[in-house]
Amino acid sequence: MRRAIYLLWLVLGPSLSVPILAAEAPASKVFKRFPIESAVILYDVNTTGTSAGLQTRTLGVARMVFDHWGARELKEEDVTEVQTGDFNETRNKHSLSLIDYGTIYSVDYDENITYKTRDREMDMAIAQGKDLSDENFAFLKEIKATRAGSQTIAGLTCDRWTSKDQEVCLYQGIPLYVRIDTEGFHSVRTAVHAVINKPVAESEFALPAFPLIIDEEYTTNESAHTRSEDYLLALQDLKGALSRMSINPADTNYTLTPAQEREVINVLGQRYLAKQKRLLPKLKSAFILARQCLREANASITARACIDPVNAINEALGDKTINFVFDDWNATRRDAVLRAMDQEMKYLDVTLKCVEEHNRTTDVIECTEGRLLPAE
Repeated sequence: MRRAIYLLWLVLGPSLSVPILAAEAPASKVFKRFPIESAVILYDVNTTGTSAGLQTRTLGVARMVFDHWGARELKEEDVTEVQTGDFNETRNKHSLSLIDYGTIYSVDYDENITYKTRDREMDMAIAQGKDLSDENFAFLKEIKATRAGSQTIAGLTCDRWTSKDQEVCLYQGIPLYVRIDTEGFHSVRTAVHAVINKPVAESEFALPAFPLIIDEEYTTNESAHTRSEDYLLALQDLKGALSRMSINPADTNYTLTPAQEREVINVLGQRYLAKQKRLLPKLKSAFILARQCLREANASITARACIDPVNAINEALGDKTINFVFDDWNATRRDAVLRAMDQEMKYLDVTLKCVEEHNRTTDVIECTEGRLLPAE
């Protein structure tokens, strides 16, 4: 990870426009992806397709589980695909994904690996308490679907909607039936069991015990929450600054001048810069102690604990937490982690010096970029 100014996440692209204030926090802080609090739904899956002389039939089951209004959601599908035609083939396909308050897990059953990353848009939506529960209805409007009565599926009465090539039946916005018919493709997914608004067992969200591959952009829930909250506060600062600059945020045709762009960056970054001035000296001390701790660690669990104080400060900053490999702890692994720590320390020293010397974010950015090599 590059330990330079970790601030440009505040800036929405290289060319800043005034509608940046669209992300103001609403009064309600309850984040919703679905209009009901929880559900466990099992589906029958039946799909057929024809293409280039091949016929494919897919049969199996799917599962959708969510609680906390969809902030946590698991989707799983286990099907068998039979292909006939020029050559015949039968294969099983198993997929599973989990959304957990902005953390995304994707399971690869072919390689027995789970990938872990974050959804930054969801981080922001959670921080703002957005209500996204009407998105299925918005989609129906987009495809110009019409109401076609109601029916009972899995013991629940749902509203049927039809369009040119699709039919869905929604129970309070949750799909219990989905049919898609296009040229050469027919798919039906029908709920066969549904439990609505009941406590969901933790076992329903269990992941297989596969090794985790953590995306470079991944950060902990706590640091993501800090970053999102800081962003919303920074937008409030920007609102006042634009008013002082006589700029109307609603004017979508207004383009900031280079000088105004620098001022916007400085306003957005002032809270984070103040936090850096306060916490980076403590982070450097934590790094030094962590390095000494790692030299003396004789087990994976001990080595992993050495880095906890460093990550605690990163979380308070809203920065990425450090994900070194501590498994199979031995002398070779220790040397690799220590080398990575030395690189982190190098970037930290550059950033700390620039933060101590300057009081404006743009100056800090230019200072750090100038003192780090291009490849770094």
